[in-house]
Amino acid sequence: MPMEVYGDTSEPFIKVFNSPVIELVCAIHLMTDIANHQYEQKWGEEMLSVFSEQDMKSLEAIKLFPASGVELLNFVLYSRELDSIENFIQYIENTDIVNFYFYILNEEVDKASIVKAFKDKKERYRIQEALKWIIAEGDLALFFEEPELIKSRTVNIFRVLYKNNFNEKLRKSKQKMEAGIDYINSFIGKDAIESVIEKISGRPKSFFSGYKEYYIIPSYFVSPKFIRVFSGEKLYIIFDCRVTRDKREALCEGLSTTLKVIDDKSRMEILRILINNKSYGKAISDMVGISTPTVSHHLDVLKQAGLVKEEKIRNIKYFYADREKLRAVIEDINKFFFNAE
Repeated sequence: MPMEVYGDTSEPFIKVFNSPVIELVCAIHLMTDIANHQYEQKWGEEMLSVFSEQDMKSLEAIKLFPASGVELLNFVLYSRELDSIENFIQYIENTDIVNFYFYILNEEVDKASIVKAFKDKKERYRIQEALKWIIAEGDLALFFEEPELIKSRTVNIFRVLYKNNFNEKLRKSKQKMEAGIDYINSFIGKDAIESVIEKISGRPKSFFSGYKEYYIIPSYFVSPKFIRVFSGEKLYIIFDCRVTRDKREALCEGLSTTLKVIDDKSRMEILRILINNKSYGKAISDMVGISTPTVSHHLDVLKQAGLVKEEKIRNIKYFYADREKLRAVIEDINKFFFNAE
């Protein structure tokens, strides 16, 4: 039987590169919550130290966005500006207010609802509920009642960071970002692009299938460590360029994070107690000599770091140290300082 099969056999377009514009957007998002960024806390604090009162208000405006500034990446899609920060800022400034809000709300709210929300309080709450958006009533009012102010403050925060030697920061970070490019390029042509992205993101390849254009951007400032931005047939993947870091650097960063957790006399004493015995909050409080709520706080920190575990016996939560985790930390210290690998 004669048969003809038609299909799109063309290879997708793939580009791997660094983008100053995306770096600045990611840096602004970082500034909204410096304490939870693993790598650039010091830089963020230095920036805050030179901010004026008006600049701080601009940063507070970004914190009102549903995802604290990640949404600004939507402007990259529509402007197609990846290299010139000045042109990108100008694009945002020239965007009309309805489209500005449309992008900020991640295109999940139609433009008619946005226009209505500028005057109708009920519509604001409907939008808030639809986006599962946590924001105080007064801030919600500011967000919708003064849209031009929100927009001008957004533009201002871009300019403030850009003018404070941002290009110099990028220059110092260039080697790590270029290492990210080399890392991705080492896989291009050997594996399907979906498999490459799966490797760097840990997400299933179906998450990245069906696009005709793939833009892969190793970033120095990205937080969280992986962001997917897409529109139509285009997919932008922004990921932490440190995925390529060597074993010693990775070991240093892991140790630094863990040692910050136990760099507290009370937490060290709690760990010492829990290494050999299970115990509960009140008993630990009596032994360490601090309040039960303070003990609970320290236990939460230690649990998040994987150093302490808990189990419930009847109605009481008992805690115990993860001895293997602690041994691994000690071994890592030995490896790092004495190269005992």
